[in-house]
Amino acid sequence: MVRVLQATQLTLHDVKTKFGLQPETEPDFFTEWQVPPPALNDYQRQLLDQTQADYIYWTDYPIHEELVKMVVVSPLLSVAGFYKSPFRPVAEKTIEIEIEATETDAEDEIVRGRIDILVLNEQLWVTTVEAKGPQFSWLVGLPQTLTYMASSDQPTPTRFGMITNGADFIFVKLRKDMGQYGLSKPFSLFNPGNDLYEVVGVLRSVSH
Repeated sequence: MVRVLQATQLTLHDVKTKFGLQPETEPDFFTEWQVPPPALNDYQRQLLDQTQADYIYWTDYPIHEELVKMVVVSPLLSVAGFYKSPFRPVAEKTIEIEIEATETDAEDEIVRGRIDILVLNEQLWVTTVEAKGPQFSWLVGLPQTLTYMASSDQPTPTRFGMITNGADFIFVKLRKDMGQYGLSKPFSLFNPGNDLYEVVGVLRSVSH
């Protein structure tokens, strides 16, 4: 008997149990996000400032994830350099993961889902969630993102993800060989200044 699950239905406990993952909070586990703001030219700074202003304007209304990708994620990836060689972004990739039964699960399982944006040969995952209220923080995207990262058959043991609801951003590092994952600090468009500068720096750091 095979049970079919949607990736969006998995809780963080489910994902940690099925893939044998544990959080790691030591600062030296995830150093790639701890980088200074990058050097940006005037056009890039203006684009990021306009992106921040556009999003804040839209916060008067419910913001669908497709609008988040259009208003925030697309210009962000452009400034970070992900639309140029050697990167190959793929939008809305459908995945299907088979999980064999364990002692605690009597049935084999198939997890199905859709990753919003996949960049650089399955080494960086970008997940967007709808911003309809405080319950739609980046945290709701963590189980889904870890599922895709942990189930990839790419040979590289270290994978990175970014989760955003448009206003907030957090980065995820997974060491599949160690069964450990770590999180960056949260970045927010509502902080003083413009955290998108720092987000671009982290994107560039985790892509090298």
